[in-house]
Amino acid sequence: MNEESGALNPMPQRDGPVDGPARQVEIRCGFAEQAQREADAAAARVAEVRRLCDEQASVLAAAQSDVDPGVTRAAKEKAHAAFRSAVAAARSRGQVESAAVAWLAEINRINGRGRTALARIASATIEAGVLQDRLARLSDSAESTALMAVAAAEACRAAQAKLDAANAAHENPAAAAPMDGAWTPEVPELGEAAARRQAGGDEATTANTALPAAVLLAAEAAGAGAAPSAAGNSTPSTNWLAIDLDSPHPQVIIRLVRRDDPTMSALVDRLAGSDATAKARWQLNLSTFVDSVVAAAIDESCIEFARGNPFWDQFSAAECREIAHGLAALGFRYDGFGSFVDGRVPSNRELALAVGQAGLLPVKIRYWPTAEEAGFLFQVVSVSADTFIAARAPALMLGECVRMLGRRAEYLADLWNDWPHCRPLLLSTGL
Repeated sequence: MNEESGALNPMPQRDGPVDGPARQVEIRCGFAEQAQREADAAAARVAEVRRLCDEQASVLAAAQSDVDPGVTRAAKEKAHAAFRSAVAAARSRGQVESAAVAWLAEINRINGRGRTALARIASATIEAGVLQDRLARLSDSAESTALMAVAAAEACRAAQAKLDAANAAHENPAAAAPMDGAWTPEVPELGEAAARRQAGGDEATTANTALPAAVLLAAEAAGAGAAPSAAGNSTPSTNWLAIDLDSPHPQVIIRLVRRDDPTMSALVDRLAGSDATAKARWQLNLSTFVDSVVAAAIDESCIEFARGNPFWDQFSAAECREIAHGLAALGFRYDGFGSFVDGRVPSNRELALAVGQAGLLPVKIRYWPTAEEAGFLFQVVSVSADTFIAARAPALMLGECVRMLGRRAEYLADLWNDWPHCRPLLLSTGL
């Protein structure tokens, strides 16, 4: 890239049939190096914030020690004893009044010191909470970045192996299998589990998700392994249920991840009945589940790009997602609200790396955003949480959901305990 003009310098040309694989190595390995540098930087940011958290914990402990009730009581008793001694030694009314004034001044000083310490504790507690939230967010980001760096390194090694094979074939054509013409870049699809939705011919059609909820609940509790039979002579099972994005009547889980508040209220009422405590518990668990699905979808760059942006309009939907995934690996993440996390905006150099990681040639990109426009690249996107959950957990089985959410699943233990009771309702088309 030309640093002064912001334009991309053309990549060096090579001769011979290994041109495509060589370019792939150049792109993939360059991206892997950049992703590893970002992973190291993310780990350093986590270490720095953890150090700040430790320092703040020390400040908070010191502030709390200043408001020890025993110390305060002892100080007031000492001041009172000094007052009594002064009164006993007084020879005039004026001396008694002076002793009283001194005693009250000391009490005010002790109380003021306590108020100052309480204010310090409140301020230190708020600061500690902010740092803990920041540490949790950066830790999640660093973990995702490290995983992306590992994946980028694997892609680099695979591209190098492909280049070595192509070189060997070029040097010894007789010993190599015939090649299928020109090399084309591979653009991995985000929805790797989409095939799983089409596989498994033993699964019944999802139109049956409209079964009565009582039947579904009974079948889930029974844990039977067979699909419901037409003759009704076997216990029906809900294992065959799956998410169907093409259904004319969206299932409850699809409406939930699309933020349909009436559906959430109806589901909470159905699960909790008239118990106010149970309603609050179900509302919290289900809201946390939906938020976790959306956050996981953002981590996987499962987002949709509206038409109208001159940069994104140059690519297909899958290519846009791959570029966004590459930007996330470089530390430029979508925050879910139309901006980049922490205001970190990529330059054209980082955009070119992400484009290359997606298997595209940066020199063929006609339009690159200006520095100002780059900050608004994510204003035209939305999270495809419905597509994400259909791809990662098509049957909403417990194992699928835990794998999909990763570390976020740890905060949903209460929901997992009731999952057999909840899952059939989530996969139904009505409440």
